[in-house]
Amino acid sequence: MYFIIGYRRKNLLSTALLLTAGLFVSSCHDEISNPDTQAEIRVETDLWHIMPGSRAATVDNAADLQGCDLRIDAYMNGTTTSIIENAKLVYDTDAWRFDDGSGNTVHYYWPIEGSVYAGNTVSSLDFVGYCPNATPAYVSSLTYAAGGSLSFVCDLSSYMTSAAQSGLTEFLWAYTGNQTKDTNSGTVNLTFRHPFARVKFVITAESGTNVKINSIGIAGLKTSGTCSYDGSTTTWDSYGGNTAMSLTQELEIGGTTETDPFLVIPNDYGTKTLTVNATWDDWSDVTTDVSASVNFNWAAGYSYTYNLTLTKYALKVDTEKFTEQW
Repeated sequence: MYFIIGYRRKNLLSTALLLTAGLFVSSCHDEISNPDTQAEIRVETDLWHIMPGSRAATVDNAADLQGCDLRIDAYMNGTTTSIIENAKLVYDTDAWRFDDGSGNTVHYYWPIEGSVYAGNTVSSLDFVGYCPNATPAYVSSLTYAAGGSLSFVCDLSSYMTSAAQSGLTEFLWAYTGNQTKDTNSGTVNLTFRHPFARVKFVITAESGTNVKINSIGIAGLKTSGTCSYDGSTTTWDSYGGNTAMSLTQELEIGGTTETDPFLVIPNDYGTKTLTVNATWDDWSDVTTDVSASVNFNWAAGYSYTYNLTLTKYALKVDTEKFTEQW
């Protein structure tokens, strides 16, 4: 299936009317000519600071991203006039392609520079990408402003437990502006970024084999806020909520030693109490809570790993070399 965004035949005026997407559509089984061999729009993607390893709840490498259906929007440069709106991008074998939602390929073409569309003279396009294609339930009021400013309102109040996080799909976004058919030979490179932070916990070998962690909690975390991205910097504000993170996953030496990642709202929380519920079985089973005061300052796009060492009814939290760009 072919969607021609704009075309020009010979002998027409140099400033031609830019045709809207979908005006000329062919059957998926038919071929149509492409007037003046107009260049097709292609998309390539990558992740900012790819990290190895993780469960499917978060997108950590190129393969994870290729397993998602993406949403692509395109606007006339510096405006909110959309040229492509809510297009579905899927990875098929070895390349990204636009899909009509039924498995059929859709082709979009670069508009002719100098053409007029919606009262504006076409120069270049600004592209926005979202992952996944369907916006997750915890994301609302997703907006785009001229010049590449993106924002959304987040509510993670229903996702502060391990069980809820296991079904959570991470939301990412990307922006690339001022693109033409001559930029990168008509290929738009979208680098997806993580608006959230994530935390993980590891039980250290120094804890020994006689102790098992049952659960981990941090009280007083924000569960809502507004996230904005200006094309280079992610900021959070308008925070709300005051809920404890409850991570219930058993950790022990000789078994699982690292928790699954937990998605959190970035913020400088200051000093909070990290509480670990653990069981010691060296004599008879004793289960109790142990805690430590830790400074939590989480930034968007970073992953934080906390190394937990449990001695007899005491907890040490190691924050050395625990921060990675995600």
